[in-house]
Amino acid sequence: MQLSDIKTVGVVGGGTMGFGIAINFALWGYPTIISDLNDEALTGTRANIAHALQLFVEGELISQARAEETLARITTTTDLAQMAGQSDFITEAIVERLPDKQALFKQLDELCPPHTILASNTSRLVLSDIGAHIGRQDKLVLTHYFAPPHIVPGLEVAKGPGATDETFELTCELLSSARKIPIRVRGEKSGYLINRIQHAMVREASLLWAEGMASAEDIELGIVSTFGFRMPHEGPFLHYDLAGIWKWPEDARNPRAIENEKLREQMLKGEPWFLDPADFDEAVEERDRAYIRRLKELYWKDGGQ
Repeated sequence: MQLSDIKTVGVVGGGTMGFGIAINFALWGYPTIISDLNDEALTGTRANIAHALQLFVEGELISQARAEETLARITTTTDLAQMAGQSDFITEAIVERLPDKQALFKQLDELCPPHTILASNTSRLVLSDIGAHIGRQDKLVLTHYFAPPHIVPGLEVAKGPGATDETFELTCELLSSARKIPIRVRGEKSGYLINRIQHAMVREASLLWAEGMASAEDIELGIVSTFGFRMPHEGPFLHYDLAGIWKWPEDARNPRAIENEKLREQMLKGEPWFLDPADFDEAVEERDRAYIRRLKELYWKDGGQ
């Protein structure tokens, strides 16, 4: 199957995540069908979609005409079989309960055409459990969005245990065509990638608050105004490069204290992750210019006067 073969997208569950996932596909031209349990739930879904699109218009991201076109591409139904039979790619966004997801995927496997790819938006469960009882193991993927899914550009993509490279690459291609940024996850672990990193920060912040190190307000302020300020430009690996840590003497980097052998070997190299050392000064200046723009936009709106 190729990208051009994906004509209609389905979303199961129109709640907190599902309505935004549907917006994202419909916004970039895909007719999208949302299925949920009852009309009351779908009434709320349609209201949330209309409100979200209006915010896009007010934020001058899209025109009013495009918002209306997007809304027209989205249909809703309580008939799971109707949605399944018409969809070439389906994203599940229901409650985080394994038996519920397993039952849904078994239904979808039986109801969908053989070519349909099935994706889960789970943030905690793993695909090998969710899809344990379905036949189309080759067409099972994770597409984990981050709230609000129609705004946050990045999302995780991972293969189910039997998924093919073709399914994985087609999923990434589909998401890229809808202006998302696929983060390719190569393994399977509860929480996958970004949530595990995020939860590590939350866990440490919560413990520091409980120990009386700082108030919740100051911890929040510290995160937002320091590494939160930097993160639109760099993550931990590029920060290692730009901060010049790779140039420190070996005993200052202290890589021998690192328990993980693969990471210890990387630190012993004394090399940047991404940068060409010859481009270091230029990259630092580019970073500083980006920081200055953000400083002006967020904190020095008066021009520093």
